[in-house]
Amino acid sequence: MRPTAGTRTRAEDALEGPAQARRIGSALEELRDPDPVMDRLTTELLGLVPAAQAAAVGLLGDDDRVVFVHTSGLLEPFVGVSVDRTASISGLALASATVQRCDDASSDARVDRSLMAQVGMSSVLVVPLVRAGHAFGVVQVLSSRPRAFSEGDVATCAALGEVLAVIISASAEISRIVDRLGDAAAAPPAAGSAGDGSAGSGSGSESGVLARFVASVLRPAASARLEVRRRVLEVLDGRRFTMVYQPIVDLRSGATAGFEALARFDQAGLGPPDRVFADAAAVGLGVELELAAVERALAALGSIPEHLTLSVNVGPETLASDALVPVLDAGRGRRVAVELTEHAAVQDYKLLESAIATLREHGVLLAIDDTGAGFASLAHIVKLAPDLVKLDRWIVEGVAADPVRRALVHALVGFAHELGARVVGEGIETRAELEALRDLGVELGQGYVLGRPGELAVQVRNGT
Repeated sequence: MRPTAGTRTRAEDALEGPAQARRIGSALEELRDPDPVMDRLTTELLGLVPAAQAAAVGLLGDDDRVVFVHTSGLLEPFVGVSVDRTASISGLALASATVQRCDDASSDARVDRSLMAQVGMSSVLVVPLVRAGHAFGVVQVLSSRPRAFSEGDVATCAALGEVLAVIISASAEISRIVDRLGDAAAAPPAAGSAGDGSAGSGSGSESGVLARFVASVLRPAASARLEVRRRVLEVLDGRRFTMVYQPIVDLRSGATAGFEALARFDQAGLGPPDRVFADAAAVGLGVELELAAVERALAALGSIPEHLTLSVNVGPETLASDALVPVLDAGRGRRVAVELTEHAAVQDYKLLESAIATLREHGVLLAIDDTGAGFASLAHIVKLAPDLVKLDRWIVEGVAADPVRRALVHALVGFAHELGARVVGEGIETRAELEALRDLGVELGQGYVLGRPGELAVQVRNGT
């Protein structure tokens, strides 16, 4: 019999069902993502607890580690950092389902003291995220001051923990529904299966839903950072990098004046050095990796003739670190030059000036690297009074034929000489560039035309 007007066939119903599921799933998709709310709450928490300088939300992963998926304040660079559930104050909060409080990290065995020192924190409150009796994460607030948090702060954080637990649980359930709707749209149920009461089967316990949600929805962004951090830690733990050395040459005499030490990560398969150091900085390990490279470079100083210098590269944070002077060693005299990369912004020149003064007491030279390429090369030079100014490759390239570049080099050379600094041309690749720089008063140079980076023994043999 033909269908009459206003009636629907079974085929039309079969097509419409998945289409409706897709529409509903699309409408719910935005609700499954609690990230915006969590971001805002962790940020607002700093205002609700005046003593707090950092806040974080950590979720328990299937590897029994707590992964911090949202951070604010001084902890912003530490998204993706994880701690062991069995050996941390976060794990204790999860196990006991009660708020944990540390008033002084220096004397509390429950906290990771090295991590707390790295982020400059002393006090911490840890609130477990609990739903249906299952603890699945934590909220932390931290302060650099000992005994920073009051009982009122504990109550505020506990209340916020309840809110976040509800938000995450609701998002997890919505996520489960969206996934079921997607399955229905992709594969309609077989004939006769509708209405059999099995719609809720296989959904698992609430703890199972939360675990899958943490793994599949909340953790991907943090997991990417966590994977970067894991790779960098592998490099640090196994010292899985090598150093190569590029000669720095006196442009007048042609004699080798020193070497610049450069890290290479080929054996770790991590890609170009600039990217590796940037990744390390992004996950809070930039200082550690730079210090490891400096230490490895200086281990070869005894193989370099006494009249030659060795240059090592650090960023502003490493330069200001108390750990740099011990690594450089006070007894090296004026054989070591620390090159401050100009690609990183300096947040506190006073702090940097103090650190440089300490280095100079130990005879260390200061070079401003990549001058002209980044944030504020002239400010670096004026405020830090370096011993060496290194011209970036983009200025050197084509200087022999480009009057604008020649004028710029001429100005920078005059500026540096007025301040008592010598000038190094970087990335010299042609004889014409070399001769132009020499004619413009540049004393030193490095680049492929003068020598490529390589093993130190070969470089010393060729340069002496």
